[in-house]
Amino acid sequence: MSSTKYTLDRIEDGYAVFLKYPEEEEQLIILQSAMNKPVQVGDRVLIEEINDIYHIEILLEETEQQKTEVKSLMERLRNKNK
Repeated sequence: MSSTKYTLDRIEDGYAVFLKYPEEEEQLIILQSAMNKPVQVGDRVLIEEINDIYHIEILLEETEQQKTEVKSLMERLRNKNK
């Protein structure tokens, strides 16, 4: 099975809600205890399911780039309202 790229949108009641990248329209909801490692909201990851365990690879460079872009957008929106 191949890995698929997702962004962690939120964590609710012990479940991680991922949005499939890049469209972010399709959701993947995974019980946190079924993941091989913890993740944080906003992390861009590759996910592969093997024997009912979701193997997560955090894409650090893409995650940091996304956080920088979001921060920049927020600053522009704040400055626009002044």
